Amino acid sequence: MAMQIVPAPVRADHHRTTAPLPPAALYAMARIEQALAAPDRDLVAKVGQALGFSRGWKPNAHLGETVTRITVWSQIELNTVFERVGGTVTTRQVERSTSDGSATWTATEITLTVQVPDVGPVEVVTDIEDDPEHGYRTDVPVVALARYQSAAVHYRALAANGDYEGCEYVRDEMALCRCQLADAGRLDLTEAA
Repeated sequence: MAMQIVPAPVRADHHRTTAPLPPAALYAMARIEQALAAPDRDLVAKVGQALGFSRGWKPNAHLGETVTRITVWSQIELNTVFERVGGTVTTRQVERSTSDGSATWTATEITLTVQVPDVGPVEVVTDIEDDPEHGYRTDVPVVALARYQSAAVHYRALAANGDYEGCEYVRDEMALCRCQLADAGRLDLTEAA
């Protein structure tokens, strides 16, 4: 027995094809979309200049960046910005996941907050990882300072609870960070912390 395939019914007012847009129209639409999605060029220029980025820098929207929240790829890159312009260093625990969501992990994010004139606070962030082969180092000043600050907060909490054994471990962490900062000639950062 032969099987017969019957096409789906088509409404009388339905057009089967549409004419493709001419290249000039496609280009104009792409420029309009880009202009609507792009942050204010003056703000981008101010932030880029204040942070010492190359001319023509702009935030990568596909990475979730905005004019006031920028991701850098390594602690060395973050440290370069820190050494150039200063700022406030903080850390926090964040949940990360693979692009397909198949795996998650907890990471320590380090944030450098810089006050940019006529813009306000701008955050430059990366994760703290100890993998020197891939550009991650924990001995650079910005990371040593963040680890020192975090350890100091932990130390105060342990001391308040009378956990003197825990204090010893945290004091060692603080001493290591101070040594790293001293080696970099930036021991002054611990005094401000």
